[in-house]
Amino acid sequence: MLLSNTDIRALVIERQHIHRPWAEDLSSLIRYLGALQLDAIQRITRAHHHQLYNRLPRYHEAHLAQAEQRREIFEYWSHAAAYLPMAHYRFARVRMDRIREGQRHWFEKNAKLCRYVLDRVRAEGALKASDFVRAKGGWWEWSDEKKALEQLFHEGELMVSHRDGFQKVFDLPERLLPSHIHTDAASDLDYGRHLVRTFLGAQGIGRLEEIAYLRRHDKPLIKSAVERMLQSGELKPSGKELLLAEDEQTDPVAAPRRVRLLSPFDPLVLQRKRLQRLFDFDYQLECYLPAHKRRFGYFCLPILYGDSFAGVVDLKADRGAGLLRVESLHWGRQPGSALEASFNRTLGQFARFHGLAPERR
Repeated sequence: MLLSNTDIRALVIERQHIHRPWAEDLSSLIRYLGALQLDAIQRITRAHHHQLYNRLPRYHEAHLAQAEQRREIFEYWSHAAAYLPMAHYRFARVRMDRIREGQRHWFEKNAKLCRYVLDRVRAEGALKASDFVRAKGGWWEWSDEKKALEQLFHEGELMVSHRDGFQKVFDLPERLLPSHIHTDAASDLDYGRHLVRTFLGAQGIGRLEEIAYLRRHDKPLIKSAVERMLQSGELKPSGKELLLAEDEQTDPVAAPRRVRLLSPFDPLVLQRKRLQRLFDFDYQLECYLPAHKRRFGYFCLPILYGDSFAGVVDLKADRGAGLLRVESLHWGRQPGSALEASFNRTLGQFARFHGLAPERR
């Protein structure tokens, strides 16, 4: 079966639960998505809160910390730093074991310092980097103790208990892992199949390189799983796309004509090449560019309208004034009255979620 472009867009948006809210709890949503990407930028609020706001009715920022405290989710590394479902811990063990066996992440391991840091956490309880020595400068100037903590975290010898502000607080896994969680690493085949099913379940369709996005070391496992799943009939091709067999006869519902403001790190827009291929939307997060090279603004949010992208809006929280400021607004086409009305309504709701009022334009 060959899906039309219209059906593909409808399927992807339907599976992302942007217009159709998630009916269960926060932890089950993260399990469905596979990961909730973390980001330190706080132009409005942290990106992970924005992603949950767009999918969960009555979401409040405290709900994420509460799920972590209940050990329903944990912080680790997916394609990037992320919250993962605790039920998927054995899949995270695959990467942990690789790092422990010598795969380098960011820097060379200092084994002696790692033993010292681990011994202190074991003896004193949960600690953060500032409990060892104050950082030398900005966040990019990590102390040696901070590097040791991060190394042990990536190896799985330490876990993040919670965040203090935005500082990680580390503790031993045996103090944090629920007793029912399987701690042995998944097999390569199970892990590859998990990545394929999770991506396609939450995204509807995809290609091998999209499933393996930012997963250089996982790509061989994903490729092998795809081959096995195609042979068994668990996966079906649709042109160059892959989809789960149970979705081959899917009949996605057309997206309602209303606006959603998406985080730059939202899984619907995270892969820019995929976004342009499926939605013909050329988007770039410009906060990492020098000001003179920006086309639209520092922290522009994609404006989703139904099943297409209508433009971008650069927003900034002005806490002192209690306003959500519109720094710039760029439409891809001349907006009609229905689009403008939906945008203004959504902007007001978005501002109120952050305890702000929308700036009058």
